[in-house]
Amino acid sequence: MNALHQLNQETYDLKTLTEASPPNCQVNFEFGIAEGDAFNFLEKEELDKLQRSLEKGEKPHILDFFCATLYHTTTPNGKTKPLKFDYTLLRLAFQRGALELFVVHERGTQRIPLEDLVIFLINRINRELAQRGLKTLTVRHMRTL
Repeated sequence: MNALHQLNQETYDLKTLTEASPPNCQVNFEFGIAEGDAFNFLEKEELDKLQRSLEKGEKPHILDFFCATLYHTTTPNGKTKPLKFDYTLLRLAFQRGALELFVVHERGTQRIPLEDLVIFLINRINRELAQRGLKTLTVRHMRTL
């Protein structure tokens, strides 16, 4: 969750996520975590709330996330121009010794193919896990519909 929280504060050149990108296009993410039938922006308070529940021994079997992917480009005169965005839903299903990630593109231009988004997210999460000295995630297989 820390990795997703940090992504809310970072900007990337779209070329670092996918080869099929327009020139001078940047991307930002806005992740939210499900609580009931709503999504809360993934900020420090939400991280603390999850940490407290884990400390109490509550282990979630499923975590649902909302991801708004925001694109913008810089015009020749240096102004930022927003482009259409994407909404993606992610579900993390925890099982004994495994984690399943389900990803659904809800709406938008889908400038980032789902496979590229998943690879980017796993790499970002693995960087966070490695920094903490934890076991990293391994992709066994990936399938898109």
